[in-house]
Amino acid sequence: MLEAIPTATFSTNFRLEQENQLVGELDPSIWRCKATLELEDGTYNLYRESLLSGDYLLEHNGTIVARASKLSVFRDKFAVQVGDRLVELRKLRWATRKFGLFDGDTQLGGIYPKGMFSKRANIDLPREWPLANRVFMFWLAFLMWKRDSQAAS
Repeated sequence: MLEAIPTATFSTNFRLEQENQLVGELDPSIWRCKATLELEDGTYNLYRESLLSGDYLLEHNGTIVARASKLSVFRDKFAVQVGDRLVELRKLRWATRKFGLFDGDTQLGGIYPKGMFSKRANIDLPREWPLANRVFMFWLAFLMWKRDSQAAS
């Protein structure tokens, strides 16, 4: 299982570990829907097409690797195109921070915070998926957690 671990108490940066081995680092921007992902195979850019609208993209060397469309302003749900596959990332229940990844009615995995107030998270997605795609799904969930936290304060 992949785990996202904040680099410091109030940091939004994450170390990504799999089987207690560092496999990458995610550096989300504080101000915008934007992040940089450093993996062994290079740097990926995660961003939203425009400031307040548009799809969320995962890009590597100028190529779009994955694309997510938010299905509703009022719901935490994304249609995600990864290669030729279309899946859905959605909050499992309205009062939880847990997200599930679905192919139709079949749950493929999930993204779960390690605790009620923790930024640390388990990324339990298909291991055969490229690491960058799994981190992209985490980043989408992280954006929703961040939005909910800002709305609550």
